[in-house]
Amino acid sequence: MEIKTYYDIEFDEKEYKMDELVKDISETMRDSVKHHMLADVEVGSFLSSGIDSSYLVTLARPDKTYTVGYEEDRYNEIDYAKNLTNALGITNISKKISKEEWLNVIPKFIYHMDEPSSDPSAISLYFVSKLASKDVKVVLSGEGADEFFGGYNYYREEVDLGFYNKVPYFIRHFLAICFEALPEFKGRNFIVRRGKKVEDEYVGVSKIFSEKERKKVLSFKDTIKNRDITSVFLDKCKNASNLVKMQTIDIRNWLLNDILLKCDRMTMANSIEGRTPFTDKEVFNLARTIPTQYKVQKDNTKVALREAAKLDIPTEAYKKKKLGFPVPIREWMKEDEFFTEIERAFKQDFVSEFFNQKYILKLLKEHKENKKDNYKKVWIIYSFIKWYEIFFLGKDEEVIN
Repeated sequence: MEIKTYYDIEFDEKEYKMDELVKDISETMRDSVKHHMLADVEVGSFLSSGIDSSYLVTLARPDKTYTVGYEEDRYNEIDYAKNLTNALGITNISKKISKEEWLNVIPKFIYHMDEPSSDPSAISLYFVSKLASKDVKVVLSGEGADEFFGGYNYYREEVDLGFYNKVPYFIRHFLAICFEALPEFKGRNFIVRRGKKVEDEYVGVSKIFSEKERKKVLSFKDTIKNRDITSVFLDKCKNASNLVKMQTIDIRNWLLNDILLKCDRMTMANSIEGRTPFTDKEVFNLARTIPTQYKVQKDNTKVALREAAKLDIPTEAYKKKKLGFPVPIREWMKEDEFFTEIERAFKQDFVSEFFNQKYILKLLKEHKENKKDNYKKVWIIYSFIKWYEIFFLGKDEEVIN
């Protein structure tokens, strides 16, 4: 048997005039959306407040769009979505998810994911998929735009704080070693990141634990280095810019192993098909040529894509800063109901096989007492424990079924 790669991810940045690039993006996205709308059944679309899904909905004009939000205003995107659909004259169907619903569905979510998840927003995707499944069998979704067009705020460091990169590397590296030994404070992580090569520090836009902290969290010896995870992705872009290296890692790791994974499994869990027009290979063939200044600037991300979307979107959604799929889990973890459940999970005997129980309980307590914002760290550990309970201890069968 011979195994061959039929398509590889390589960047080749070129010179563009903005108006030419905007025209190319507009034409390419129209073509991708047109092909992704082909179906024997009705095609709907997910819709948040951001540019990605707003652009797709504007181009596709599906009869129905679907949005979920939360009672807490800062986590609720429904009004933004309805502003767009009202302007387009199409239907938006929405639902507010209660805290009780979200917490109760965790076992079912973990079961359908089939593996631990570092991304609590995937549960929102479960709910919006369930909402859409009442009407349609196919939905469009906006995954891939951030990785292809430079949408993560993290990428802006290459421009915003480029002055620091002018400091000789050996000085930045020395400072990183010194600062890494200090307790966390504002600005510390930036000094540490900028004092290490991308290959040694960056494993994805949503890295949660540093190599140093993994040694504290795990109860066994962690022999995996960040470079072990990413080196295989960077073979063909060793001389590329830091931004291109980060995009390559995010496309081949974060996009594949989180973003598209959760989209596929949460839609399939509700018996519908999710389609992602931004990940069309013709879209990437264009995105791979976009120069840095049209991806990120000091005051914005996805610069060229926003200019293209501006031509069509009838509201100001093209300006909207990235939110992701916001979930109030940061606050809920501090409330007794969820805190007590996580504490119960952390204190089980089998947990000591994998984690330093004293340390992870400390992370949980620090978060509840507002000493540190540890919600991502707590969630990923809790997600693993729940996965283990379901698949190895047979718990929560009544919820899953």
